[in-house]
Amino acid sequence: MMRTFLYRCPATGYNVQGEYVSGGQPLPAFVPQTCLACQGMHLVDPATGRLMAEGVRRPEPRTEK
Repeated sequence: MMRTFLYRCPATGYNVQGEYVSGGQPLPAFVPQTCLACQGMHLVDPATGRLMAEGVRRPEPRTEK
């Protein structure tokens, strides 16, 4: 069974349609998607459309005083 979902490309800001062939199995947490907007690879949660990178907190840059 083909499932489609939307996610936002972090490089371009465009909404992009992703696809996942479930084969009758439950949805995985993240699926790799070749982005049609930027041609990059994104890991997307097909249930929510959120990217794996959205859950990663980046450290604040250090400022010297």
